Amino acid sequence: MGDLTVFTPGEYRSRVERTLAAMRREGVDALIAFANKVMPGHVRWLSGYETRHGIHDWSFCVLSNARDPALLTNVSWEDLCSFTPFPDVAIVGLREVAQRLVERVPRAARKIGIAGFDALPAPVYCDLARALPDAEITDASRLVLEQRAVKSPAEIAALRECARITDAGGAAFIDGAREGASEREVLVEVESAMKSSGSDEVSFTTQVGAGVRTAVVCPYATDLRLSRGDLVQLDCGATYQGYRGDLSRVVAIGTVPARQSELLDATAEMYDRMVAALRPGVRASAVARAGIEVAERRGLGDLLYRSPNHQAGFVGHGIGCSYTEPPEIEPRNDAEILENMVVVIEPIIAEPGVGGVKLEDAVLVTASGAERLSTLPFRLW
Repeated sequence: MGDLTVFTPGEYRSRVERTLAAMRREGVDALIAFANKVMPGHVRWLSGYETRHGIHDWSFCVLSNARDPALLTNVSWEDLCSFTPFPDVAIVGLREVAQRLVERVPRAARKIGIAGFDALPAPVYCDLARALPDAEITDASRLVLEQRAVKSPAEIAALRECARITDAGGAAFIDGAREGASEREVLVEVESAMKSSGSDEVSFTTQVGAGVRTAVVCPYATDLRLSRGDLVQLDCGATYQGYRGDLSRVVAIGTVPARQSELLDATAEMYDRMVAALRPGVRASAVARAGIEVAERRGLGDLLYRSPNHQAGFVGHGIGCSYTEPPEIEPRNDAEILENMVVVIEPIIAEPGVGGVKLEDAVLVTASGAERLSTLPFRLW
């Protein structure tokens, strides 16, 4: 059985109704949500179903005030009605899907929002544009993400279970990261522990790296064997009923050099300060600055994580049906933190040629502050 064993039909009705209300506020006449392996979340959250298969498989959901919501997918090997309460479920190929989507869009629709716009297949977009020449087709991903940001009690329960399963992988890492083991052998133990504990597919590519390779932040496992004096980095996540885990830990093999110890202690202090700052009503930028100030005070501000996707100072993100969701925790984002958001606190400090440290796990925002969903310690040195 699918998500109907975890989430009630009423839960999905509430999500659809909130999304329809947001559409009315923004003048969106119809919403088409898209999801596949590389862009998960929107369809699952609205309908209860998304394909878990490869990138050639996909799911669509159509919402409007004119008719019942619809679920469309090219997946023919699952009992879709066990996952979704939607009465309109269709199995259709990619070449025909635009036509079937148009059939479910009101004729008078003049503004059509696409959630998952960045990953929408170009042929589908072109077919929609040709079939609906008088309509504006716009990106509505933000509209849906805003509805997903605050979690229901059932979602929080699912994320707790996902954190428990992910912790099993983290515990296997702590036990398995020993002198002489290879990165790949440790990875196998991590993923085996998560699967044995109830994980569906992994949330993202599991990362295990040692020594100076930890400075690349996302080190993919090789046959490199762990040596005394190494830092060893893990980043892993389970999935449970479509909800995602995300956990990073670092262990030290024996005694590490003083500079690596400095990076470890600074990143741990960043984590502590950000968790202490996380509460309803605070701005995401203030949570980020609580961590950044630690790095700057210690003279490590230039070593904060940055990438083509993130400016320096990115230190966390929301999580749910996707492993990264709003709010992004960074100093330029003044979004308000709300009760029942689930946020991954993720400080990262990396020094090329020396090593890097990334510590993260999911934290629930409660009325009185922050509650870590992971039970694993993070000072492992």
